[in-house]
Amino acid sequence: MLASIWLQLSNEQEAVLRALIESLASAHGTVPFQPHLTVCSPQSEASWDAAAEYVRHSTALPLRVRKKRISFSTVAPMMAVVMYVEDAPDLLGFRQDLRRLTGAVEPLPPHISLLYGVDKTGRQPSWSSDEDALNRIAEECTLQVDESEFVLDRPVIVAPDGEWTNVRSWRVVRTL
Repeated sequence: MLASIWLQLSNEQEAVLRALIESLASAHGTVPFQPHLTVCSPQSEASWDAAAEYVRHSTALPLRVRKKRISFSTVAPMMAVVMYVEDAPDLLGFRQDLRRLTGAVEPLPPHISLLYGVDKTGRQPSWSSDEDALNRIAEECTLQVDESEFVLDRPVIVAPDGEWTNVRSWRVVRTL
């Protein structure tokens, strides 16, 4: 089963970003999702126990991350609009350790997605390749996200309901 390890935000911050994500998804005809930072994507279920053991003994959590900027991508639908966070040493070490333990590939720079460029049918909306449209959405998000620091904890392993190319919703398959 293909899966990812996520760090979820503190409850209050999660509620604020979830509301923004749901608003953006509704306004732009895409799918809403739970706010998170992807740590890595394990290559097999066999490594999940090692990940759980690492998290159980880690003193790194909760992690505090600082917002760098809100940006967009016209080529990566799952990163249509994202909030990049600083790759602080504790976050970098946590991600590297879990990547090594799970055999995951090098992850993308740390970020929290705000808008996926994928609609409910799995297709990309026309605006998802429009640089001006995405720039406007990113600028709106910059004005709406007041927080400069986020608390990440509550690690989980998630898998999409359905195929990775049709991400309508995610389900937690294991809490770490």
